[in-house]
Amino acid sequence: MKPEPNVTPCVVADQISESQALPLALQVRDLSLTIDGQSLLRDVTLNVPLRGVTTLIGPSGAGKSSLLRCLNRLHENWQGEVAIDGVNVRQWPGGVDVLRRHAGLIGQKPCVFPTTIAANVMFGLPRLQRKRRAVLEQCLRQAALWDEVKDRLQSPAMSLSLGQQQRLCIARALAVQPKLLMLDEPTASLDPRSKQLIEQTMCELAQTIPVICVTHDLDQAQRLGGQVVFMCDGKVIEAATCASFFNSPQRIESREFLRWSVCDC
Repeated sequence: MKPEPNVTPCVVADQISESQALPLALQVRDLSLTIDGQSLLRDVTLNVPLRGVTTLIGPSGAGKSSLLRCLNRLHENWQGEVAIDGVNVRQWPGGVDVLRRHAGLIGQKPCVFPTTIAANVMFGLPRLQRKRRAVLEQCLRQAALWDEVKDRLQSPAMSLSLGQQQRLCIARALAVQPKLLMLDEPTASLDPRSKQLIEQTMCELAQTIPVICVTHDLDQAQRLGGQVVFMCDGKVIEAATCASFFNSPQRIESREFLRWSVCDC
């Protein structure tokens, strides 16, 4: 049996003190969201450094996915302040479509288009750039998919496995050169091999851009390193470097969650 590859932890944010040594890519202040009378987010305040992985953990219904959707304005009816690279997202130059290219969001379930592998990757690029094989190869390599698909780029994207489709979605997001990448449980339904490849991709990307990842897998959060943000009941309970959070959590709610995987906030 072939040994599984090791994933190098993303240590960028662990080498700084509580995300303050690096300039901030994202600042969230007093963000609240209510939908159909239900409060999903409550006064969320959060900083994300210019590089490294930030993992959002917490029980189901904690507001992690809702937070991601607020950051690139898939949810619009929130209150508070969100700034990416110092720019208020509600006043983003060029509008919401440009914002979503700048801050890419990849969902839990891969969404590939009913066309070829190559066309999926190049979909968001201007027409004159869509035939640039160098861009195509670079993005597929970054998503750890090139070696698996380089001989069938004109095959239907739907013919790929679930794990390959998820990596294809990452490659498509990378083609438009986002400055912030958000992933909502990107490995939740994947086999161990695909999970490792996506974790490796996140770690490599985090050396140059900020990566935010929602995960229910606490082992994955520790492998990714960086900053950990524990959420419960729509609130940020604790935010710390990975080592600090898992070795010496400061809040009793955090300690209970790590011990029992439950939270009573």
